[in-house]
Amino acid sequence: MKKWKSILVGLSCLSILLAAGEIPASASDEIPEQSIIYWSMWEEDEPQAEVIREAADAYQESTGISVEIQWKGREIRSLIGPALDAGEEIDLFDDDYQRMVQEHGIYLTDLKKIAASVDYEKHVMPILLEQIERWGKDKLLTMPYQPYITGVWYNKDLWEKAGLTDEDIPETWQKFLRVCRKLKISDIGASPMVCDSAYLDLLFGYQLARYVGQDQVARIIKNDTWDQVPEALQAAEDIRTLFWTGYMSEISPAEYPEGQNQIGNEEAVMFLQGSWGPNEVMENTRCDIRWGFFPWPSVNDGVDGTEGLMAGAQGFGITDRSEKKQEAFDFAYSICTGENDMKITDAVQSVPADAENAQWPEAIAEASDYLDKMKKTYMWAAGLETADYKDGLQRELVKLTKLEETPEEFIENLSNMK
Repeated sequence: MKKWKSILVGLSCLSILLAAGEIPASASDEIPEQSIIYWSMWEEDEPQAEVIREAADAYQESTGISVEIQWKGREIRSLIGPALDAGEEIDLFDDDYQRMVQEHGIYLTDLKKIAASVDYEKHVMPILLEQIERWGKDKLLTMPYQPYITGVWYNKDLWEKAGLTDEDIPETWQKFLRVCRKLKISDIGASPMVCDSAYLDLLFGYQLARYVGQDQVARIIKNDTWDQVPEALQAAEDIRTLFWTGYMSEISPAEYPEGQNQIGNEEAVMFLQGSWGPNEVMENTRCDIRWGFFPWPSVNDGVDGTEGLMAGAQGFGITDRSEKKQEAFDFAYSICTGENDMKITDAVQSVPADAENAQWPEAIAEASDYLDKMKKTYMWAAGLETADYKDGLQRELVKLTKLEETPEEFIENLSNMK
């Protein structure tokens, strides 16, 4: 390891020369060939994988260091811990950035010192860096990329056809219901909203957090006090209202991505989703949509308003026992910043990870205006994902929204899960 460190120092540290996410080709003849072992959360036929492969080829050409990529897909979340516990040699892996810190943190190295050499933190969106350091107790355990912002995306053409304008963008729950009613009684022939069952936790998580705040959501989960918090029942009643009124399409909650595809087929107007949603809809249905965006609305007497948004990212982590920490960092840095960051952004219409890449894709550009207004960053589903009974919670949400149980039964069943 000392040998490699001295070589990197002799090159003035490759990471220092990684301008705009690229590795200087002049280094390639000076570093002997070796390999970084990288377990990826992507499938090898996904657009992100193509960018990563190109980055790995460029890295090897410039440094002589190959990147051995093992495409694990989303199952990496359950595979990585057992593999590392068993002594598997892995230098670098990626996953959801929150799960990276909170569940995989025991395996990861603090990147603060390595990152300081290239002033990496200036490239990270402040709202993401704040979360990472809070979860990691001031450690930099992950390098975020492909960020997302979560809110209501809508088909602007259908919105306008129904007689709605920017003045109708709802900031409150009551105004949101009025918008749903206007869409429902219009002659556009589309449901106001649609939801896939996989994202029901977003609906309920947002609504509950609006009433009590994310910290209280965490306390409810930890202390199992669902039946002691009136706002939890109210949030369940609110979400159920969207379904029994017909504001949600008849197929909701649908199997992913059948529901959200209704937006592309002009069978529904709005859906609550992460910023990857518009691209998924357009890819799946081969449509071209003018997208609008607004945060989930506030509620009467709620703790939080529209300043609270679910935002997050994927993240790279470097294992604590890796002997190639610097090399792995340099490779990850080349993806999280500069040109490769924009390649991922363009490939999947995502939010740029590098704070210095200011141009958002047109499909999600309207959401960029809300970043400056975001004062509270929610976790995914406002923390509902942290519940050790999240699968049971999901089943209950399906029953609630299919009108198979009352809000009171829903809360009672949650109270009996722990």
